[in-house]
Amino acid sequence: MDEPKKAGILQYDDEKHWGRLIYIAKKHLDIWSHRNIRPDYGQMKLSYMPLIFNVQQNGITNTEISKKALIAKQAMSRTVKELEEKGLITSQPLKKDKRSYKIHLTDDGKRFVNEANNKMLNLLDEYRKLVGDKEFDTAIDVLSKIIRYHEKLNLERDDVNE
Repeated sequence: MDEPKKAGILQYDDEKHWGRLIYIAKKHLDIWSHRNIRPDYGQMKLSYMPLIFNVQQNGITNTEISKKALIAKQAMSRTVKELEEKGLITSQPLKKDKRSYKIHLTDDGKRFVNEANNKMLNLLDEYRKLVGDKEFDTAIDVLSKIIRYHEKLNLERDDVNE
């Protein structure tokens, strides 16, 4: 049986193991979020973040958020309800399709997003100091390309399955 050329690197070098690096980076960002964003807003769950950070100024539908944030509509419905109870968003059914609804940030929701974004910008400044602007911009470009690649793969699979 042929072994992949770089199997040794993938299996044994923690600094180069792609899956581990992505997982650990996500976990560290979650920990940072708990320590830096959550304290100001009490019982904020990390599961709220993909939803609330995808609400645009003029609102967004639940279907659009589901696609952008990769959240199942069923899971999102519960999150929408909880965020409404916290007074961070409002939702209204669409006239043309009562199963869909448009989500808007409340003033408190806008304040939360602005404060969280400012804290994130401070963290990104720390990253830039750590690795330099050029390397940081390259990292963003590379991750964006990889994400677009996977989005394209998922669209192609969705087209086949429909």
